[in-house]
Amino acid sequence: MFAKKNLVAAAALLALAGAAQADVKAYGTVDMSFGSFESLHAKGTDSRVTAVQSGAMMTSYIGFGGSEELGGGLKAEFALESFIDVDTGKASGNINGDFWSRASWVAVGGNFGRVIVGQYDNAFFTQGWMYSAFGSSMAFSPTMHFLYSDNYGNRDTGVYLATQGVTSIQLGTGFDTGWQNSLTYESPNFAGFTVSAQYAPKETTASGNARDNYTLSAGYNAGPLSAMLTYAQSGDDNNYYLAKQKVWGVGASYDLGVVKLLGQFTQVKTTDGITATAGTSDLTLKAYEIGVVVPVSEAGAVLASYGEGKYTADAIDGSFKHKIFSLGYDHKLSKRTDVYAGFKNDAGTGADSGQTFAVGIKHNF
Repeated sequence: MFAKKNLVAAAALLALAGAAQADVKAYGTVDMSFGSFESLHAKGTDSRVTAVQSGAMMTSYIGFGGSEELGGGLKAEFALESFIDVDTGKASGNINGDFWSRASWVAVGGNFGRVIVGQYDNAFFTQGWMYSAFGSSMAFSPTMHFLYSDNYGNRDTGVYLATQGVTSIQLGTGFDTGWQNSLTYESPNFAGFTVSAQYAPKETTASGNARDNYTLSAGYNAGPLSAMLTYAQSGDDNNYYLAKQKVWGVGASYDLGVVKLLGQFTQVKTTDGITATAGTSDLTLKAYEIGVVVPVSEAGAVLASYGEGKYTADAIDGSFKHKIFSLGYDHKLSKRTDVYAGFKNDAGTGADSGQTFAVGIKHNF
């Protein structure tokens, strides 16, 4: 029995040693909230729902990643990450509901920078959360809502556009937060300056709007100042890239210590993005957000953002404006655990506004 115990202990030690050498780890975020959620809705209707919800401040996920020193200054890395609906225990995905829909990539890095192959964050998503007071919150960040939450079924702007005889709408970005089938390059940091390029081939011989997709970005981060400029072009392959678009954006923040100022602007031009009684035409979204983060203690901060998205197209009468104001408080209980409270007012042309109230807890592991 003693010999068997020794063998088991030795095997366990060898397994731990192998894992340590490979530097593989499990990590993620569990975000849960409770509140009353109300979106923009048609006049005379009701959209308010009381719910326990996963991912209000940050989308819940679990990930597995690792790295290995290859010698000669080279390093290999990988990541596999999946979204989780913690309120139900189900795995969740983005456009197609794929299991590893948050990230699935392998990379090689060195003095030349880093090359990543697979599904990897798009620079527009990075710019969106970096320059919003609410980060990547799909529930409270105006920019996240305009670029992503108005898409894929959550089309609040359709409340007004439906009155214009609209039968088909492509709102926000026609691509996800992470680009599938992509090749990405990230440069080293040169005195605060970085650049990146991402390419995703259309992977089809079909004609029409399908085309190669690419993104270029440049950023500066030094001291209290951060800024980023991004441009993207995408096609429509009816798979992971849902629209023929040209998108550009700029964001910046400045940390004064007593307050952090943030702002960003994005323009999305979608070819044949709207089909209505008056015909099919391009759809243009111009969206901006301004915000502040105000520390009120070593552990707590007040968050505030205002954003507006304006949609215009020849096939609709005038334009649709979507306005979002969010106010919140975030308090760190530890290095890994926060509690938060948030309020959002959601208003738009030709529709009744909605107010959301929620409290939650976010734990990083």
